[in-house]
Amino acid sequence: MFRKSLAAMFMSLFITGAAFASPPPVPGRADTPQQTAQLSEAFSVLHAVSQWSISLSEMADKRAKSDLVKNYARAIATANATTDEKIPSIAQKHGFEIAPLDPQTEEGKSLIDRMKAETVLLGSLEGDAFDKEYMTLVTNTQQSVIHVLETSKSLATDQDVKQFLGNTETTVQNRLKTAQDILAKVYGNKV
Repeated sequence: MFRKSLAAMFMSLFITGAAFASPPPVPGRADTPQQTAQLSEAFSVLHAVSQWSISLSEMADKRAKSDLVKNYARAIATANATTDEKIPSIAQKHGFEIAPLDPQTEEGKSLIDRMKAETVLLGSLEGDAFDKEYMTLVTNTQQSVIHVLETSKSLATDQDVKQFLGNTETTVQNRLKTAQDILAKVYGNKV
């Protein structure tokens, strides 16, 4: 039940923009203050989700039954650590503020609560049940992240930002394909 709400959360958080403070515009930038605020929010969400993904992937490496899931989780934890290092540097270079999720806003609290709940749920599972829940969560979250990346790329005016978002989108699309293949194998012909 939580994984479906996670996808909806990304959309409402990204669209409303109420979870984060808007940074001041950077002199000489072509982005409008609204675009800068939306990109700041997107980078903040991407950063938070990336860190959460690393944590869940490390958990999957310990709790999963399937070697396919364990190997996937290891690859994601390593790759996301590299990407997560780039997010703040790209944001800072281009005047986007990465703010912590604000638990005082509805959107920030919602995201924080869902990440905690999914972590608790996965922490209560092991083996086959963990594999299925983790891979389902991964595929749903990646679909939401792809949408955030696409929307952010369309807002960006700087080629460096567009390229980073485009490259990240391609990476996540490839990961999604792999995750869907693993999910199909983990479920097989069972529910």
